[in-house]
Amino acid sequence: MKRIVTTMLCGFYLSCAAAQHVSGQYITDGHWDLKKNVNWVNLLRLNLSITLGKGSVEAATIHVAQTDHSVIGDWQGFCNIDAENTLAAIAVLGYMHQWDNAHLFAGVRNVNEDFFTSDVTALFINSSCGIFPTIAASYPIANYPLSGLTLYFDVTKGEWTFRNSLYNGVGYKGWKRHDNPFLVRPKRDGMFNISQLEYAHRGARYFAGVAIHSRQFPVGSDSENSSSDASCDVSKNHDDDAPARHTSCAWWLYGEQPLWTTDGKAVLGMVQYSENTNRNSTCYRYAEVGCAYRDDRNECGLSGQYARYYNGTEYSAEVTWKHKLTESIALQPSFQYISNSDGNYTVASLRLYFDF
Repeated sequence: MKRIVTTMLCGFYLSCAAAQHVSGQYITDGHWDLKKNVNWVNLLRLNLSITLGKGSVEAATIHVAQTDHSVIGDWQGFCNIDAENTLAAIAVLGYMHQWDNAHLFAGVRNVNEDFFTSDVTALFINSSCGIFPTIAASYPIANYPLSGLTLYFDVTKGEWTFRNSLYNGVGYKGWKRHDNPFLVRPKRDGMFNISQLEYAHRGARYFAGVAIHSRQFPVGSDSENSSSDASCDVSKNHDDDAPARHTSCAWWLYGEQPLWTTDGKAVLGMVQYSENTNRNSTCYRYAEVGCAYRDDRNECGLSGQYARYYNGTEYSAEVTWKHKLTESIALQPSFQYISNSDGNYTVASLRLYFDF
């Protein structure tokens, strides 16, 4: 069944390529713990946009392949593309209507499409830079590589933007009857809503947001894995134990400010903080500070993170450098040091991006 679906999707992309916008990105990432453990992760994303009236039909699929599991015992997930091998999963599929200052989307989508990521956080490889573990590790939501039925809208007025998404309370990535992103099961999965207010001015960006879930899921015994893996672990427990009908929320603040700019070069500072209101959540507090340098060909960054989990505290630091070899190819080495109650870890990675 998966092979049939993949063949149909490829055919659909190719048939529309001549008249519509088709793009994609391939990322290959090698990991080494500076000892004997290595892993090789590959991610392919294909995007399609078909203009229809005052909007567009949007589709995106993700395809993941890796040689082994994570090379270290960190909790947040040091690699933001690390996931189980996936032949083909839907990341986006639906209709986006556009006005001069607003958008409305209905269909399958995940939280990474619209929230959390900024120019600075997108540079770093650690999973928590893409979505706060107070959310990703505590709820089995539509977070990479999972997706779910979504109603999303945003409105922009001047330098202010408001975004809101309502999701099915659990994300899925399969093609089976009880595991597919088209499911809507509010009685069992609950509902999940994200609201975020943004302000942008002269290169500075500030976010404030809140995420509310109508269910409280049991803390998984393996939830100290990566934020994306933790989300999947909670989902597995969700299949065995019905979640409690208890509403909780997580809130966050984010600030990104240029510190120095001249002739196409800039240094930016970043700080973010998040809490979950339920202390029984897998992760209930997170903070990060960092800075990045940027010019036409290079991006360099340094960040430090703190995450308070139900079973302890994890500290991590990352230094990375992304260099554009051509307009479509970039190379990025990264080094991370991570410490938690299970041990101290170091990991080096080398990532290659290819956009087409």
